[in-house]
Amino acid sequence: MTEASKSYIKLRKLLPAAALAAAVASVGIYLWTHSASSDVVRTEQVQEAVIPEGIKSAVSTNGELPNEADFVQVAESETLVLLADKNTGHFKVRDKRDGHELRSYPNPEDWPRETISGTWRSHLLSPIMLETATSVRKTEVKVSSLLSLNGGIMSWKQLEDGFAVTYAMPSIQMAIPVEVRIKNDYVETKVIDSEIVEGKDALINLKVYPFLGAKQPGGQEEEYMLLPDGSGAVYRIKENISNDRSVYREPIYGTDYAFNSVYTNRRPITMPIYGIKSGSGGFLAVADEGEEYGYMFAAPAGVYSQYAWATVEHNYRLQYFQPTTYDKTAGFFTFSKVKFGGDRKIRYYVLPESKSDYSGMAAKYREHLMKENGLKQLEASESELPLYLDLIGGDSEKGFLSNRFIPGTTTDEAKSIVDRLHAQGVPRLIVTYQGWQTGGASRLGFGVKVDKRLGGNDGMRSFAEYAKSKGDTVILETDFTLNTDGDDFDPKRQATQDQAGSIMKFPRLQSNDEVAIVSPKVTLDKMEDALKRFASLGIDGLHLTGTGYMLYSDYNRRSLTSREEAASLQSELLNAVQSKLPSVTVAGGNAYSLQSTDAVRQLAGDYSYDLFFDEAVPFAQMSLHGLVPYTMNWGNARDEYRKDFLRSIEYGAAPTFGVMKAETEKMKRAYTIWHYSLNYDDWEAAIIEEYKRFNEALGDVQGQFMTYNRTLAPKVKESVYSGGKKIIVNYNDTEVTVLGIKIPAQDFVVVKGGEAK
Repeated sequence: MTEASKSYIKLRKLLPAAALAAAVASVGIYLWTHSASSDVVRTEQVQEAVIPEGIKSAVSTNGELPNEADFVQVAESETLVLLADKNTGHFKVRDKRDGHELRSYPNPEDWPRETISGTWRSHLLSPIMLETATSVRKTEVKVSSLLSLNGGIMSWKQLEDGFAVTYAMPSIQMAIPVEVRIKNDYVETKVIDSEIVEGKDALINLKVYPFLGAKQPGGQEEEYMLLPDGSGAVYRIKENISNDRSVYREPIYGTDYAFNSVYTNRRPITMPIYGIKSGSGGFLAVADEGEEYGYMFAAPAGVYSQYAWATVEHNYRLQYFQPTTYDKTAGFFTFSKVKFGGDRKIRYYVLPESKSDYSGMAAKYREHLMKENGLKQLEASESELPLYLDLIGGDSEKGFLSNRFIPGTTTDEAKSIVDRLHAQGVPRLIVTYQGWQTGGASRLGFGVKVDKRLGGNDGMRSFAEYAKSKGDTVILETDFTLNTDGDDFDPKRQATQDQAGSIMKFPRLQSNDEVAIVSPKVTLDKMEDALKRFASLGIDGLHLTGTGYMLYSDYNRRSLTSREEAASLQSELLNAVQSKLPSVTVAGGNAYSLQSTDAVRQLAGDYSYDLFFDEAVPFAQMSLHGLVPYTMNWGNARDEYRKDFLRSIEYGAAPTFGVMKAETEKMKRAYTIWHYSLNYDDWEAAIIEEYKRFNEALGDVQGQFMTYNRTLAPKVKESVYSGGKKIIVNYNDTEVTVLGIKIPAQDFVVVKGGEAK
């Protein structure tokens, strides 16, 4: 009996005939309006399955790994040589600089030690792995691969700079077209979306050359995987003694809550990269197109095989809950009917042994950001660091009949704080005013009215003018991705909707409410007028807390937006702010936002500790230093005060604090900012002292690249800048001596000059 039949019988028992007819009609209309159009699109989108039977299986002439004798050269660049095996569809790339090879299949030197058998042995040998469902209504997903399905090569064609191959699986009537090309120093794989063929099965996820660069433990040199968790995290390739079965699988740019409403504390991926370092070389992989629909996947040695491996998993459908009643208490899980479109492209930058560590990977990604994303090096500066000072204007708390406003810092008090900091040696401030809007930090929308209890618009205008006369910058924080107070905002028409047609809302724990998420297209439409009003306040710019960091699809029929389009709209929004105001900054900073921002705030400085990683590394910071200024966590909101201070120094971050004039206890019941120690008077001495230490270390390297980071001794780190300056940080509780230099306990020393490595 179908679910529809069961629902009908249940309704018949509960309702009289007339009501039954109305209820059935209502359910039918609900399901039709929320899913019918997707069925139509899917029918039009999926190609007719024309996979011939009898395709020769893509097995090696050796029987297992590709036969070295079957590889022929198909393309050559200044740095690389591309060789392909037409029997298996695999390839290898030879680096002409040092002769080492990067293979699209597991390292042959390790293969004799591989013990896995059966299906997973077929997966290891296959150029593609995939997850499919027999129907989008079926939630059971089958994991398979080209060889486990007895698939083969339907077509193979040489290109000017590579080859094109179509992998076919007649048993499920599915074909996957892939192009492989080389440029100067990278090999690129591309899945051609328009040529994908689906038959009776729906494609859910696809991994292309998943075991490229895969490595078993036991090498003589230091070997590891770099993954984009937080600032960057390293897994050292080693024997899995504890039999840990953990794997890493995280969506690039965070979860799309149009499908998944489960919020996690895991640090989201902001950079679409991963890398593997082996004894003879390494590579950095960059998801360069379609990354909005990608997952980073990695498995340590001993989980699925003896190999440690990582790859980008291309996602084509996501599961969601489709309610069948208006109260959404009944329904079923299903996959999105329409396959997420767009080509999927990954670049593998081949790195010689001398540049294959995470410092070399960061240097290559920095180069990629400059060449492909248009980022430019900051001007060389001998000036002192700015202090990023976040001032809390106010917030609200629950009152007897209505919310009660809690003032934190008026505009006149802000002037006083600025004066006090200048008087004690801080030469330049970048002030970000939070909670300035009517109702304070917990009230969100498109309004541009400064709360009168803080000084109103006139007070803000006066403060901005005063701060600028001191050489400071004034920025207002706002979040156009959420809306609490209307401002002509209609959630039913202008909020983002999930795949099931429900309004998407962001939960706020302290205020015990949910806030509507604004459609990206609506935000852009409303920005032009808002920017004019912001400019009238005389401020220097905006800090956008959601834009460039929170990325969702929108299934509102009035503003239908794919995840890829949403990223583009966010970039367009940032550019719009830059066209009207001198400055715009973002929080977190997904890669697509970097070319349109003047600073990244709250850049992750650590990693998620509940996985198999060995340590955090400053990959994100090394990639950005000298291109985009960044801060990490507030000095007064650190988990481990001294350790996190030292990490900020090691990672090259600018100093930042968040304060207010009011006593901290005033905010203990506030909706948004209740959990910090915020009183300026309590923190003034620490701010001054820390600023001096930050400036000593980093003031003269603001426009320089961080070229190297390494461990000199246990809990002793070194960061090196392109001008030769070195900063050695000692995290130990005792003094240490390294390289003939004494470093006090829980402190750092600066070594000027010399030749940067």
